Amino acid sequence: MELFNSLLIGILVFIVLLGPLMFVHELGHFLFAKRAGVRVEEFGMGFPPRAVTLFKRGETIYTLNWLPIGAFVRMTGEEDPSDPRSLAAQPKRWRFAVLFAGPAFNFIFAVLVLFVAYLLFATQPTVGRYRITGVTPGSPAQAIGLLPGDEVLSVNGIDATEQLASNLPQDTFILKSQAQASIGKSIQIVVLRPSGDAGEPPAEVTLSGVIPADANPNAPLGVSLGLNVIATERVHYSVPEAFAMALDDLYLATSNLVRAPVELVTGRIAPEMARPVGVVGITSIGVSLLEQGLFPFVRFAGILSMLIGLTNLLPIPALDGGRILFVLIEWVRGRRIDPRREQWTHAVGMILLLTLSAIIIAFDILVPVRLP
Repeated sequence: MELFNSLLIGILVFIVLLGPLMFVHELGHFLFAKRAGVRVEEFGMGFPPRAVTLFKRGETIYTLNWLPIGAFVRMTGEEDPSDPRSLAAQPKRWRFAVLFAGPAFNFIFAVLVLFVAYLLFATQPTVGRYRITGVTPGSPAQAIGLLPGDEVLSVNGIDATEQLASNLPQDTFILKSQAQASIGKSIQIVVLRPSGDAGEPPAEVTLSGVIPADANPNAPLGVSLGLNVIATERVHYSVPEAFAMALDDLYLATSNLVRAPVELVTGRIAPEMARPVGVVGITSIGVSLLEQGLFPFVRFAGILSMLIGLTNLLPIPALDGGRILFVLIEWVRGRRIDPRREQWTHAVGMILLLTLSAIIIAFDILVPVRLP
């Protein structure tokens, strides 16, 4: 029964989280295609094979498909200009507009979702405890017996609950300050350790050991930490403040995305922190954030909408960015690439993207995503 409930919650979160983002993206393509006079044959949620035809309006059928990894708008002749109402037969400016409209709608939707999140649902953590997300091999933490997933309850008999609203500087965190004070001495840490069995409550575990005298004073234990929020309080923003916070979130998410490859290569972030996630991983993150409250969940939806828009603009065949690249090449060289060659390029790109998506989904299942 618990497995069934978890699966049901995951499906509902998937529909509520990703459904609107997919719909908004394809709505952008759809509206601009109609405006350009392109014949839209199908508006589909999910990828084929088709599960059911929902209804037909005008010359467009609206469908629900079996593979829940996206959505699509099928237009006449996306690479074949022989039909005057095909996408490929339209002027370059309209082809660019139709292709760019999907990501653009995701960007606009991201701002709106984040604006509403900050205006109506914003909260800030007031009380929290730290959770071990990673243990460095050979570190004092490993020798003591700390494991990823452990939630720190106390250190040397001192309650490790942090009053987050007081804006204390990082050096006053109980875990860090006590670990620094215990260099060359013994240390006792009480943690709440998740049970390996589904349905079993976590158990308190007392760990003890010695932190070597030559331990790094800036990171004596050798762990990475995440915050488990215990209590929050409502925060009220004005309309301009909510809008500014929304833009700030999008700026930070974009800058982090741009810096991630460099930080991964230089070792500033662990590979698991930069791993790609598919629909299973995204849904898992959504479930975890929903358990923390409505604000983190809605905020994640807004940032995800922006990331979907950016991802689709990558110059990869079959993605919007790949198709836009062909339009730009045509603009520069003054004549279009052979439509058959373009069609085959996007077909191969789609096969590779579906294969990659399947691999990422399998990885999400075998190695579940964990929030820091």
